[in-house]
Amino acid sequence: MNITLSFFLASFFLYFIANAQEAVPLPASEVRAGEIINSEMLEIKSSEWEGKNLSLADLLATYPGIQTRQRGGMGSFQTISIRGMQGNQIAIAVDGVILQSLGATDLGGIDLNQYERIEVYKGFIPAKFAANGMGGVINLVSKDAAAKSGKFYASYGSYNSRVLSMQASSPLTDSVFWVSSINYRASDNDYPYLNRNGTEYNTDDDFWTRRKNAQYLQISGNHSFRFVHKKNTVLRIEHNSAAGGIPGREDQETKTANSASDALLASYEIEPFPFFKSISLGFQAFTGLEKNMSAWYYPLDKIGYSIDEYTQSGILLKSGGGQGSFYFEKEKIKTELYAHYNYQYLESRNKSVMLSDYELSNSILQFSFAGELIPADFFNIKTNAAIRLNKEKQEKGKVSGIFMGSDYEENSRNLKSGRISMNFGKENSLWSSGIAAGHYFRAPSLVELFSTSFGVLSNPNLKAEQGEQAELSIGYRHKKTRIAATAFANRIRDRIVYHTSGQLSKPINAEKGEVYGIETELYSEVSKWLKISSNATFQNPGTLPNEPNEQYYSSMIFTLPYSFELRLEGEAHSGLYRDKAQRKKIPENSFYHAGLSYKPTAANTISFYARNINGAEYQNIYDAHPTPGRVFNLSYWHYF
Repeated sequence: MNITLSFFLASFFLYFIANAQEAVPLPASEVRAGEIINSEMLEIKSSEWEGKNLSLADLLATYPGIQTRQRGGMGSFQTISIRGMQGNQIAIAVDGVILQSLGATDLGGIDLNQYERIEVYKGFIPAKFAANGMGGVINLVSKDAAAKSGKFYASYGSYNSRVLSMQASSPLTDSVFWVSSINYRASDNDYPYLNRNGTEYNTDDDFWTRRKNAQYLQISGNHSFRFVHKKNTVLRIEHNSAAGGIPGREDQETKTANSASDALLASYEIEPFPFFKSISLGFQAFTGLEKNMSAWYYPLDKIGYSIDEYTQSGILLKSGGGQGSFYFEKEKIKTELYAHYNYQYLESRNKSVMLSDYELSNSILQFSFAGELIPADFFNIKTNAAIRLNKEKQEKGKVSGIFMGSDYEENSRNLKSGRISMNFGKENSLWSSGIAAGHYFRAPSLVELFSTSFGVLSNPNLKAEQGEQAELSIGYRHKKTRIAATAFANRIRDRIVYHTSGQLSKPINAEKGEVYGIETELYSEVSKWLKISSNATFQNPGTLPNEPNEQYYSSMIFTLPYSFELRLEGEAHSGLYRDKAQRKKIPENSFYHAGLSYKPTAANTISFYARNINGAEYQNIYDAHPTPGRVFNLSYWHYF
């Protein structure tokens, strides 16, 4: 970790040496690499992940305040936390439509090749998303259909990992534009790991072996049609199908266990259009279908009990709804109103006497407000507020052996949130700052209330999580440089955790949790041949698990002769704990990555990228799911 810290400090040293001159302000658009569009949103463009074959979680973890956890190689379950808020408290959206997560959204199943950019709202949920969460929103934005263009991408790497992607867009008529992408990912995931043979603290019987039954394959696509008339409209369709093995714990390798998932999301949007003077209206409708299935055979796979030799477990989620929007804008006042409705129908797809079998519905009605007052060109006040009405209802079936007809029928929840912020600084000024505070909520997901997972009991009496957040930020930019710092504090009540007793666990509302700290960030185009980016997070997470006190990341990009580019990266975290009791400590660790790319023409790029080249050990005695060590990949992409 000391080397990574030195790497981080060296980036700051290079910046101050290269910029010891008079500051000249330029527009924010001059700054790249994780652009902070304003005090509330971070924008990440595709150039930040092209050629690296990163998962969404790995990419986000290179930014301050964001941690990641994973359970294997390509396609394995991955999640993140933002400023101490865990994965199920963070909303994931595609082109503004919130994904209907069945719990913490699996970021490992998202192929970044489908998207052009990512919007990150940390600790803040804009009114337009109508999201159920406390930790912020990750909005994946696909390519806009605007002109004739295309892209081909191919990559091959460690453990027979393959990636193919094709994207094309073209005007079909003078008023209809089309864009489409098709993507393929696959890997054997047969990486070596140290098997501790079921004796975590005895190293005498450890042995090296390779991961088995961990193969993964995914095919996904994203298609949209833009209709340009008096009212511009967009039709979007996204699909995703994946299948693979379930490798199990390191000392309990499976033989036949497998999983499969299919998802379809469609939306139709009427973009905001003038209605009367300063008033604009908009509308968006959406529908989705998601099915997740897993199967195993007890004697071979060591999952479950012998009462069921062959077991199938799964969920089918159907959803649909819409959102109407109202915009009012004067010279110094902006107002947005949203009315959002979403209906979800959940069906279990289990074939086991030990698992639940039921059908449930969930109705969501939310009204959201956003307003901005601009009394001066260097100062504005923004407010957000929302009220959500939830109604979960049993349609039929039973949950974890409890007949719902006698114990549960329906439950209603009324939840409220609000936020106010004050921001200082002109659009192109050297300095900017802001202060914000808010109250947020997260209603428990259907699968937290009514489990379909083996060994996890249902708890229809779960209360919603609620809490407060506050932040104070300051930023400075000149020429092609940005420096920013944000102090934050998050508090949560009734946090939902899983209490385990023996082989059974149950979601419960636990005690309060708090995390506070500061994020720092530097980005600078030091010269024509060098770009540097560094960030650090210092926080006090209390007893929250998986949260380090310190986190560092730094990268240097060297533009070399003959169209070569060299990228060096380092990241590190201090020690952390896997449990609230702070008995399962993970030591501090550092990871280093490097990439070399060659661009023979403006339309072609060849890239070699090596991840974790120092061989740092991801695995530890508290993780039963080992992850890959060094990973290499060779990529080629062509624009046309």
